Amino acid sequence: MISASMAYTILSGDMQKSLDRVASQTTVKRDAQYYEENINKVKDIDDFLGNYKLYSYAMKAYGLEDMTYAKAFMKKVLESDLTDASSFANKLSDSRYKEFASAFNFGTAATDAQSDGQETDMLGLYTQSFADEGANAATESTYYSTAIDKVQSVTGLTSSTRLRTYVLSAFGIDPTYASNDYLSKVLTSDLNDPNSFVNTSGNAKYKALAAQFSFNADGTVNGTAQTADQKNAVIEQYNLTVPSIVTTKAAEYNKAYFDANIGQITSVDQLISDKRLTSYIKAAYGTGEDFSDAGLKRVLTDSSYAGLLGYSALHAAFNFNSDGTVDTTKAGYAAQTSAQIGATTTAADNVSSAYATKITSIKTVDDLIADTKMTSYIKDAYGVPQSLSDTDLRSVLTDSSYASLLGLQNVHDAFNFQADGSVTSAGAQTSSQTRLAGYSASDNLSYYRSKISTLSNVDDLIADTKLTSFLKSTYSLPSTISDADLKSILTDSNFAATSGYSNVNEAFNFAADGSAAAMSGPQSTQQTTSVDTLYAAHYADEQQAEIDSAVANYKTRMADDNVTNVTDFLRTNLTSDTDSRNDDLPDLYQMALRSYGLTEQDVSRTQMRKLLQSDPYDPDGYVASLKDDRITNMVRAFNFGTDGKAASEVQALSTAVLAKYATTYKSLATLGMSSGPLRDKASDDATKEVDDFAKKIATVKSLDDFLADSKLTDFVLKANGLDPKDYDAATLKKIFTSDATDAKSYLNKTAPSKFKEIVADFNFDTAGNLTRSKIGAIQNVGAEERTQEGYLQMTLETQEGETNEGVRLALYFARKAPSITSIYSLIGDQPLFQVITTTFSLPTSMSNMDVDKQATMLKKFIDITDFQDPKKVDKLLRRFTAMYDLQNNTNTSPALTILKS
Repeated sequence: MISASMAYTILSGDMQKSLDRVASQTTVKRDAQYYEENINKVKDIDDFLGNYKLYSYAMKAYGLEDMTYAKAFMKKVLESDLTDASSFANKLSDSRYKEFASAFNFGTAATDAQSDGQETDMLGLYTQSFADEGANAATESTYYSTAIDKVQSVTGLTSSTRLRTYVLSAFGIDPTYASNDYLSKVLTSDLNDPNSFVNTSGNAKYKALAAQFSFNADGTVNGTAQTADQKNAVIEQYNLTVPSIVTTKAAEYNKAYFDANIGQITSVDQLISDKRLTSYIKAAYGTGEDFSDAGLKRVLTDSSYAGLLGYSALHAAFNFNSDGTVDTTKAGYAAQTSAQIGATTTAADNVSSAYATKITSIKTVDDLIADTKMTSYIKDAYGVPQSLSDTDLRSVLTDSSYASLLGLQNVHDAFNFQADGSVTSAGAQTSSQTRLAGYSASDNLSYYRSKISTLSNVDDLIADTKLTSFLKSTYSLPSTISDADLKSILTDSNFAATSGYSNVNEAFNFAADGSAAAMSGPQSTQQTTSVDTLYAAHYADEQQAEIDSAVANYKTRMADDNVTNVTDFLRTNLTSDTDSRNDDLPDLYQMALRSYGLTEQDVSRTQMRKLLQSDPYDPDGYVASLKDDRITNMVRAFNFGTDGKAASEVQALSTAVLAKYATTYKSLATLGMSSGPLRDKASDDATKEVDDFAKKIATVKSLDDFLADSKLTDFVLKANGLDPKDYDAATLKKIFTSDATDAKSYLNKTAPSKFKEIVADFNFDTAGNLTRSKIGAIQNVGAEERTQEGYLQMTLETQEGETNEGVRLALYFARKAPSITSIYSLIGDQPLFQVITTTFSLPTSMSNMDVDKQATMLKKFIDITDFQDPKKVDKLLRRFTAMYDLQNNTNTSPALTILKS
């Protein structure tokens, strides 16, 4: 009989060759083929346990052959959730059961049409899509405003997809179905000619569109394609029509419309008939768009009814009699109309913008003092009297002591002028300082808007220095202008004209005697301003409430296994439940489309079904063939199989592998450490690292994502007993993108053999993309390969053991060594314990000793960390086989074997 040492030397010299020899045996080959062909045809645990050929094969592969009879016990093992520390398999002290459970998807492959993470990501995109509409509308409007001025023919517009789409969308016309020829005929039509093309062939939308262009009949232009008013009308129409929500720009247009038209209203019925005005009012007071016209009319005319509904403030904001006429007894005064207030606001904003631009070019304090518009703005922004002389202002800006003496230290600190008047490297003001000045100026504007509507005469204005300072800054009035001259400008148009300030006089409604213009109508200026203020604060609330309702409904419908297949997902809110409250909300399918920038014109419900039942990770599949990242990303946000049923999410690592890595990582983190504070801390740190890894790996969508985070790669390498310092990202990429089926690939020829298992664990294809191809219904590719490998190893050990028990023990120890992380797990495994006692000639009676004493004795001979080093394990096993031969009287000289090792 060949000696154990000789047999082990031969086998370990080329282990793969030894395994290949076993694999070529007829029975082994037949059993392996049967397992490969049938394991993923298994329907459930009972089906697996009932197929003895599959079940016994797997049990032998994981060293559990002697437990094959215990099907009830093994069922509990396979049902265990390995992510739950208290699950059955995790509580068993023998790690083989946990390894066995992790090799299958019975306890971990929960199906979910959309995971929590996928849902959160999609709904985040859904919510963001509304905010993006405003930004996109602004971008397109800016482009249109510039580009349309350069158009010199109707062809110049129709040939530009971007311009064409803009104008058609503005008037609610689908660009897909409007031909360029038809559009050209519309735009060159004469609206005043009843027989023109647009009047005979176009609908109301096309007529409204034609009215906003000035093309000649031959398509040419006289100057520009649009007048300024026409261009502004199209831009306004676009911002009001295209975004599905009221954007900031649309809100500005709505405010301007309300302010310009509310004064023309002579009855409540006239107000109610204007849907844009009533929509504005409803948004301002939060009644909701569903509030009926009849209800709004009654609120406006009946104070008792308004109070009953909690809308007394809405009633008080208008001056309607109970019969719907305007109450002329509630006359008031208007120093400015709402439109005039708006114009003043615009002028103030322009001054602020001009200041922010000019301040960056200021190099000395004298440059600043020389610009009266800038000094006036500074005085207004910082509450400095406009009468402060230029000399004093210069001293304030350059001399901290002087500024402090005048109580204007804040003004000095707001600038970066040195004593000689030059600026520091930060400039006259940093962007932050300029922004703060703007905030102060904005506060003064707010003060002005709140006060101007309360003034009944010019003297009230002149008496308020904060108001006069604001006016001087806004209209570039001299800081030294007297109150008397300012009053004359505001009340005497001839004096204003002579002084060159007609624009200031025209901005106000003061009579010659200084009184503000009398006003009667549905609202006073102050009432209009109060509605504007409420609208500005609340216009977005209602639409946000609708978004929130849609999101809440989506979560409800997707929760608790409500969606188990594609048909469930495609059901409308109307047909999915008996709750009518969600019938008007977007359906699940519609929300998914919007989240990824798609519409029902892009993807029909029929196509959506086909998409969701296709594999979005298959580079040759239906989804990939469409070459649309929006569609690909949308389909990847859901988990349906080709049969339309909910499946498990495709992630870089399966739950089972993640659990395996977590256990190994924690064990290695405390390897060789004695009980105590240091070990406890190491254990706690490892637990945190495992949790962090689990969170991060769930977000990985490609190999590049994985390799970009060294914490992820370090974790995986450490969990597999590899040193991260030995592998940079470039090397790892070569390994992961290798073809595992090619014997000459980098993975198979150059990389350490451990990487074969690691690469098989990850659901990446050779291009580095996520793939379903490695995910099996019952067993993933990596787990199946480990099972096949384990079966070969167990068969080799069994066959070698039939002729020499020492060889079997050596092979068993070599296989188990990397998983030995505790001296106690070694003591608890009889074959492992026998290898150690034989190697170091320890008495067999020591097994009768107290287990802690056994541990203490063994620590004198072995270092548990050595078992992670293959070379040290090989050296130990060469000594073991030599000692085994000596004890069993084989012919090989143990001394010679030891010397050879």
